[in-house]
Amino acid sequence: MRTHKLCIYLLVAATLFILCGCKKEAPVRFQAAVVAISNCVAAPDTVTVHDGDQVEWQAGDHDYTIRFKDPKEPTDNPVKVTHGGPHHPHPIHGHSGCDPQGHGEFYCKYSLTKDSDPSPCADPGIHIVP
Repeated sequence: MRTHKLCIYLLVAATLFILCGCKKEAPVRFQAAVVAISNCVAAPDTVTVHDGDQVEWQAGDHDYTIRFKDPKEPTDNPVKVTHGGPHHPHPIHGHSGCDPQGHGEFYCKYSLTKDSDPSPCADPGIHIVP
């Protein structure tokens, strides 16, 4: 009987030792990158983010439309960016329609068009890293 109780105590102690000794990982926090658009130019031209981060486009002078090759990745699009309107961050998930860069990285080019002008602006992009 004593041996049985001793085994139970040792088993409980070992379990508590293992559980208390494990380090908890810090919660993953997603970053938000801001892209300012003015005079048909996005600044910064290329944004580097991780999958799950967010990008917020802000128009400084006109309304713009952003389109990626794939309508669902890396974010639902087209994205309408209104001058002086509310700006919402867009989560970056996936990389369909993006160009692989090696080592799990992707470059997602998008078209930027001023809504009042049919000619496209310079094409900036999003660089997704692991």
